[in-house]
Amino acid sequence: MTQTAPQQQPTNGLAIASLVLGIVSILFVWIPVVGILGTLMAIIGLVLGILALRQPTGRGLAIGGLVCAGVSLLITAIYVFGFIAILGAAAASAR
Repeated sequence: MTQTAPQQQPTNGLAIASLVLGIVSILFVWIPVVGILGTLMAIIGLVLGILALRQPTGRGLAIGGLVCAGVSLLITAIYVFGFIAILGAAAASAR
């Protein structure tokens, strides 16, 4: 009796890259100056995640990458709007 090894499904490199960039961007976006790099990684991870969803494998990884990149971009938006509000309040009190 011969046994054969089960066939492995091919991995989706775009989905893996999207997930890695999304996770790393969440870590980087908290650092004030390096946050710009984290935002760029989130945008790239979002694009790669969208492209990975069009491929037949790696759908879960692609969705995870999209969620992580989206969370990172949401944190960035909160920072930007908070910074603008602080600048507006400072400008109003200076008059």
